Amino acid sequence: MINRAIFRKTLNDSASLTAAAAFGIIGFVILFVWAMLNLGDEVLSFASRFSFLRKVFEAGFGIKVEGEVSINILFSVSFTHAVVLALSWAVMIAISTRVTVGEIEKGTADLLLTLPVSRSEVYISTSLVWILAAILLAFCPVIGVWVGSLIFKTPEEVEVVRYFKPAANFLCLLLAVGGISSLVACCLDRRGPAIAIVVGVVLISSVLNFIEPFIESLKPLRFFGLLNYFRPVDVFRANTWPLNSMSILLLLSFTCWFLGLLIFHRREIPTA
Repeated sequence: MINRAIFRKTLNDSASLTAAAAFGIIGFVILFVWAMLNLGDEVLSFASRFSFLRKVFEAGFGIKVEGEVSINILFSVSFTHAVVLALSWAVMIAISTRVTVGEIEKGTADLLLTLPVSRSEVYISTSLVWILAAILLAFCPVIGVWVGSLIFKTPEEVEVVRYFKPAANFLCLLLAVGGISSLVACCLDRRGPAIAIVVGVVLISSVLNFIEPFIESLKPLRFFGLLNYFRPVDVFRANTWPLNSMSILLLLSFTCWFLGLLIFHRREIPTA
């Protein structure tokens, strides 16, 4: 079901973007480690003095500022930083929309689909590329924390192995974004609107996650937010696999991906 030629072409087309995002995330997390070592205590101390700032900090990063916070917990906040999320989401959206709707927009989809390959092979082969990209990007923050701990002196031992659990949760989140992107891309004929819709979905999810603690009436809606199932700080603290959250994200990813496959297999492909 996987066409090697299409897989290699999609992989080559996406390699530079994925590599740039991966190095960007690793570099940012290294800087984040340095910032937390130098400014982490001061930021927490300042935020804890004002209830509103404390709520903003907790809503934005998912970390309680009251009580003792270890340096390892501060490092785990990097998973939820906007830079890390934006870079990884951008790659997932770009790759998952490159062929399914990108080729249609360029008017070359009919030529691609006249090759001796089925639509299912095209869809699955290109999907494998964004799945591999998700695996790479999900563990980039772990690499950044590890490299940062080697470069900068830390007051306590950095438990790198414990970051694999938040990374696994992050992987499921990225797969959910990829699945949603694939579904939306298979429903439209223009890549721009497809990207805009997916960006809107993830932004609404982010905003809902941020403002929900401040507005009581929004609490029932937290179920619909992707970030409700991505709590790396809580996962690191508990040092347990977030199986429920991971299962929900994986189910969402597979459902959207499979619906996209059905639509792509049956839809009419315009020639221009």
